[in-house]
Amino acid sequence: MARALVVVGSRHGGTREMGEWVADGLRAGGVDVDLFDADEAPSPEGYDAAVVGGAVYAARWVENVREWTRAHQEALRAMSCWIFSSGPVSGPPFPSDEESVQYGRLLEWTSAREHRCFPGRIERLGLRPREKAMVITLRVKDCDYRPREEITAWATSIAAAVNGAPPA
Repeated sequence: MARALVVVGSRHGGTREMGEWVADGLRAGGVDVDLFDADEAPSPEGYDAAVVGGAVYAARWVENVREWTRAHQEALRAMSCWIFSSGPVSGPPFPSDEESVQYGRLLEWTSAREHRCFPGRIERLGLRPREKAMVITLRVKDCDYRPREEITAWATSIAAAVNGAPPA
């Protein structure tokens, strides 16, 4: 059975939960999965694939997942890797993947097969003062636009690729 490492960087738990959905989709596709927060994640060496996800603030991944990805770039480039971002919360229509996050360096560090940017979640109560000021300025209300079924389906398609199935 193929083994995959899922690593997420999340400030308020929303991206972590998305990582759990990714892990669920990979498991449904027959892949053995280990899920870690970026601060505690091991090296990706020894895994068949990696999926790395980060919360996006001001068009950048949170620092801990950027640091982990940069530190393990050699191993990530040597394996099958996918990346995802959790970001847009301004409401539909959402910007394209290219417009949502500065991911060029992430692709360079990972040689990822694909980057997906999924809409995120805002809960003002848990935000830091600077984050709260940003959402007030942008007039963003509490919301949860995360597409669980889409994320799980994406992960299931990754599992098929990891297991050597032809593309659908």
